[in-house]
Amino acid sequence: MQLAVAQSPKREFRGVWVVTVNNIDWPSKPGLTIDQQKTEIAEILNQHKANGMNAIIFQVRPAGDAFYPSAYEPWSQYLTGFPGKAPEPYYDPLKEWIDRTHERGMEFHAWCNPYRVSQNADRPLAGNHVAFEHPDWILRYGNKLYFDPGNPGVRTFLVKVITDMVSRYDLDAIHFDDYFYPYKIAGQEFPDEASFRLYNAERFANRDDWRRRNVDLIIQMLSEAIKKTKPWVQFGISPF
Repeated sequence: MQLAVAQSPKREFRGVWVVTVNNIDWPSKPGLTIDQQKTEIAEILNQHKANGMNAIIFQVRPAGDAFYPSAYEPWSQYLTGFPGKAPEPYYDPLKEWIDRTHERGMEFHAWCNPYRVSQNADRPLAGNHVAFEHPDWILRYGNKLYFDPGNPGVRTFLVKVITDMVSRYDLDAIHFDDYFYPYKIAGQEFPDEASFRLYNAERFANRDDWRRRNVDLIIQMLSEAIKKTKPWVQFGISPF
């Protein structure tokens, strides 16, 4: 008689989100010195390593900005307190996070938000923000700014941003938490009527069907671009 033995999975994914938008997790506030930022990185990683985590999901692109030097998007205001301002003295926070994460034997997932441009539409954007070159890509909804998911130029731009990151950094994965249109605001329609008229090549009668198609397209484009650039880099989405 043979006893059945429960097989444990060879590998579990035990990931933790590190949030940068509004300085929720890191840095604890904008404008810290570089040494203070690096100390906080080590403390966060040591804590999660001790708790048995094996992957860090780090928010590297919280709102149409970057925690690394990018030819496409400005430095994040959550780093220095000023949109578009590089850290002084200069260093690359993304590389620091990747290197310190890998030193501890953990995976590094670069977490990006695809459509968010600004948490507060009344606050100024960095002078080199793509919104000034392509104002037709940007929509205001409530008190926030978003990239228009229905604009083909936006999709091409997002693919460039992500492909650039994948090509230059030793990432284990690209990770999205959102891939959908903004949550509806009572009494307000998302203002994409112009895009619906201009870019509805498949002649969807229902705008929600067209919106779902736009989401399908960007996810397909991103997946193909990531795998073409580095086939081993994972691509995942974690909607609740």
